[in-house]
Amino acid sequence: MITVQASVSKGWLHKHGGFVFNDRYYMDPYYRMQQDEKCHNFIREKFPDYPLYNMEDNLVQAKHVVPDMMLVGAIQPNMIIAAALGAEFVFTPDKDSDVKGFPLKDVKAVTELPSVSDTLQLPFIKNLEKQLLDAREKYPDLTIIPPFFWDLSGRATIHGIVTTSMKFIGSDIFTKMMIEPDLVKGIHKWITDVYIAVIRHFSQLGDLPVTSVHVGECSGAMLDEPSYREYVTPYISQLGREFGAIRLHSCGHSDHIIDPICEIENLEIIDTGSNTSLVLIRERMGREFEINDVPPVEILVESAEKEDMVQWLDQTLKDNDGGKLKLGYHLEPDYNLENCRYIHEELHRRGLVKKSRLY
Repeated sequence: MITVQASVSKGWLHKHGGFVFNDRYYMDPYYRMQQDEKCHNFIREKFPDYPLYNMEDNLVQAKHVVPDMMLVGAIQPNMIIAAALGAEFVFTPDKDSDVKGFPLKDVKAVTELPSVSDTLQLPFIKNLEKQLLDAREKYPDLTIIPPFFWDLSGRATIHGIVTTSMKFIGSDIFTKMMIEPDLVKGIHKWITDVYIAVIRHFSQLGDLPVTSVHVGECSGAMLDEPSYREYVTPYISQLGREFGAIRLHSCGHSDHIIDPICEIENLEIIDTGSNTSLVLIRERMGREFEINDVPPVEILVESAEKEDMVQWLDQTLKDNDGGKLKLGYHLEPDYNLENCRYIHEELHRRGLVKKSRLY
């Protein structure tokens, strides 16, 4: 079975629709809901036949989006924790938000980290908690989605373990793996425990039971196989034991870490791209296992030829071997729109998907 779901970046919306994504957009849930609805309408008008949506890249599931849905704390998950620890937000009108500073860069021992329970009491976390409770009281007719969730599915979203430690410490985390391995493992265990705590906390406050966890291990492909197995797999497996189903996202070419990825407990979806081999995943996980795949950037950029996309799609369908596959992309302002359209049109022509959108 093949499905397609694509999204539109803030950069594309700014360039083509004049939308601005300032601090109020991220910090005022009601204002964001209003702005998002304007973005939805703009995209529906531009792409009436394609499942192309205004949503956070790769985190939202269109079939679990409902009308009058308000997102509280709709900020990338590792930035929520980083901001709570003291990092400073950076807001750019035409891009996703970010934070600057490394709040744990000077940590020399695990004992210097705040306790997990203390983390839940940090002012930024408490502010999100207040926003959630206030929204539920003030807007009883709206569907309120708590922080760390993006739709009604109950799929919590976090960044991966080394992706988060790199956000908190910087690139020194890779050096520390060689010279202070026990410290890194302690930090990774703490990160895992904090994510479990905040997911549980906001799940309960938002009355949204956890059904699965998306783990965005964006920096994982920078590791070799033994390092991934030592510094990543055990901690995502802990999340799998705690919550059940895991959707693991790996940025970059990931053939070299497929084995330790496939060893993650309760792994149900691998979300990848950059020409990572579908054959390798199918060999290890079988046809019924779900793979989410994205064309590599060089095929999507404005300078790419149509033939590049034709070859990629043909090879992808061949390598998938009839397995459960979801294709997607995140439309950026410098992408080749015709190559993106080709995915929808060609799959429709072959009778594999129908051109349509859910909302």
